[in-house]
Amino acid sequence: MIRITIELVPYGIEKWKKTIGLMKIINDGTGTKEIGNYKYQIIDENGNQLYEGIYKGFPRKLRIWRLIQEIFRIIPKENI
Repeated sequence: MIRITIELVPYGIEKWKKTIGLMKIINDGTGTKEIGNYKYQIIDENGNQLYEGIYKGFPRKLRIWRLIQEIFRIIPKENI
């Protein structure tokens, strides 16, 4: 699983940090060495799931930042 945590750190003071978002990306095990298939969840600051879905056919050579970009691209904008 890949977990992306988004934190707000007021004035850069670590002890005041607060998690304001979370994304989980889970490899569903059905891909190949070259192509990955993933389940994902986007969670808000209160732990509520805003969106979940599946991304199939991701070329692994494009790396993680591109996978995150592609997931955000397919999420209906009214849900985030």
